[in-house]
Amino acid sequence: MKNNLRIGMILDNEFSGDMRVENEVQALVKAGHEVFVFCLTYGTKPERETYRGASIIRIPISKFAKNKLNGLNNTIFNFYPGWWSKRILNLVKEFPINVLHVHDLWMMEAGIKIATKLDVPIVADLHENYVHALGNYKWSTTFPGNILVSQSKWKRKENEWLEKANDIIVVIEEAKSRVEKIAPTKPIAVVANYVNTGDFKVSNPAAVKELRAQYEGYYIVTYTGGMDLHRGLENVVRAIPAIVQHISNFRLVLVGTGSNVEDLKVLASELNVSEHVIFKGWQNPEDLPAYMSASDACIIPHMKTAHTNNTIPHKLFHYMLMQQPVLASDCDPLKRIVNETECGYTFEQSNAEDIAKKIIAMSQIGSDSDAMAIRGREAVLSKYNWTSTAKNLTDLYQKYID
Repeated sequence: MKNNLRIGMILDNEFSGDMRVENEVQALVKAGHEVFVFCLTYGTKPERETYRGASIIRIPISKFAKNKLNGLNNTIFNFYPGWWSKRILNLVKEFPINVLHVHDLWMMEAGIKIATKLDVPIVADLHENYVHALGNYKWSTTFPGNILVSQSKWKRKENEWLEKANDIIVVIEEAKSRVEKIAPTKPIAVVANYVNTGDFKVSNPAAVKELRAQYEGYYIVTYTGGMDLHRGLENVVRAIPAIVQHISNFRLVLVGTGSNVEDLKVLASELNVSEHVIFKGWQNPEDLPAYMSASDACIIPHMKTAHTNNTIPHKLFHYMLMQQPVLASDCDPLKRIVNETECGYTFEQSNAEDIAKKIIAMSQIGSDSDAMAIRGREAVLSKYNWTSTAKNLTDLYQKYID
């Protein structure tokens, strides 16, 4: 009678700053399982490391080669699944496993090859609606990606691969409803992108004080995270001319990086609002709480698409935990949670006029804004936290214990 499992995770990054994966690893280790994360190193991370009781095993590759191989995944130049399966099958001789946990849809072909060879069950952890996300990424919608990447082929493969999964994990209830139509016979667990309240906190109060000193005299709305087409930041920049007519001291602070940073800078220049947009660039994950805490409000302007209607960003719960009033677009999960908790305002994502209207309103409501922020934090502490959703993950694995 076994009371624990040897779980192998395959992850297409360096296991660095991926909060969802880190939270899952901690939950599974705490439940008594041995966890082996098979991931990558671009040359700066060690090939062997221990993280909170889990073994991190990194495979060397250049970031350039990884991006090219990943971008060609599921095309006529489909070398990536074979690259992964060969290396993992070699590694499991040293680190044997009895369950395979695959992060992200695009790693499922490699995962199926590995699980079939090892004769172990496979769990598909879908971080997003990747098929529809491909319609919003710059690399997949511009040459040569728009020629090589077939969204219809990815849709067919999603159906095929999920039918071969033993269990499926999704990040929000709306995603479960979508996946149930694709794989109606498969068990689907919602392991939400809720925040680990013990880990996500201001580590350097002096940094908050310093930022507040920099921001003194301004009305600060902060965005943290990736900057790609589906994030909807262009519409916020387009709203700024109307915003500054009412809030002359308005500043949009963008913390992060991505494929369209330069496009955003050009747009701000064309609209003559560059002085109102502050690009902070990529910051260490542990520094993000300080940027949030030093703000007047925080924003999630994601485009409303089939992708964003079926996922939920960590940043929503980070903002709420840091006691910030939230401004969010009308993506289904965002709108549902913001309205339910009364922690902020939602706006029509594609409507710059409505974005401006809601930001202006937020700046004018005074103590009501503080009340929104308090309600958001209380909702995270009572419901939208990692502890409340981690049980769905550990319960899923219970079935694999003999």
